[in-house]
Amino acid sequence: MRFATQRLMLCAAMAFSTAVPLVAHADSTWTASSCTSNCSESGDAAPNVSYSAYSAAINTTNGAYVSTGAFAGSTLAYYSGSGFGVTAPSGDTQSPNHALDNYGYQDLILLKFDDLVKLTQVKVGWTQYDSDISVLAYTGSTAGVNVANTITGKTASTLTGSGWSLVGSYADLVTGTNKTINSQGVSSSWWIITAYNSQLGGAPTGGDGTTSGLTRGLGTSYAGYDFVKLYSVSGTATTTRQNVPEPATLALSAVALLGVVGVRRQRKLRAEGDRAEGDRAQG
Repeated sequence: MRFATQRLMLCAAMAFSTAVPLVAHADSTWTASSCTSNCSESGDAAPNVSYSAYSAAINTTNGAYVSTGAFAGSTLAYYSGSGFGVTAPSGDTQSPNHALDNYGYQDLILLKFDDLVKLTQVKVGWTQYDSDISVLAYTGSTAGVNVANTITGKTASTLTGSGWSLVGSYADLVTGTNKTINSQGVSSSWWIITAYNSQLGGAPTGGDGTTSGLTRGLGTSYAGYDFVKLYSVSGTATTTRQNVPEPATLALSAVALLGVVGVRRQRKLRAEGDRAEGDRAQG
């Protein structure tokens, strides 16, 4: 009887392990490629990601960087071996302006994952002049939200009022070298990588027009402006959608548990019967 109970308990455990799978999380890397929409990253057991670009005209006063206009959809461009750049609507296709930059236009790249991801590293595949970036995560509710509506029509200073939060601004990225980000451990399904913009937060640490530290460009000289191409991001998926148990699996679980209960009940009844027999014999 003891062995029958053990077998039934094992069946119940196996049934529940099938219904609720255990999931291990591992670091993954998403590398820029010619696929820009619903990309299945080869070799990565990780959420899929799609990419898109937005740009906003930069406003200047007396030759000095002041603010950006409203963001609108832009063109994401893939450069083999270097990664993603952005070509804004007007006069922005030549080098170095075809990068993810903040000269003339403030460019940003949106990464939209189909699950929560904690990004930990960013790698650029090309830089020129300066290479500072800002990283944002969407921390509002995504339920029923069109992500484009959280960006289009917003300025750099109002993005953070539409569900976006600054994760950090990072200075002087080096081509081909991972830059560690997100020390806070923020997880999100939507991420923005953009050339550094002080309106998003993160005060400059170097003089305007210089190229060491978080710096802003000045006037028409490229010095101090940031030009990068996004090569890859790395991070960890923090949730996994679990399959709804099949009816047959649930039925198997129920039968196994009922069997355990039945065996224990039979043992109890037999014990009570044995005690009754003993009492009658003594009487």
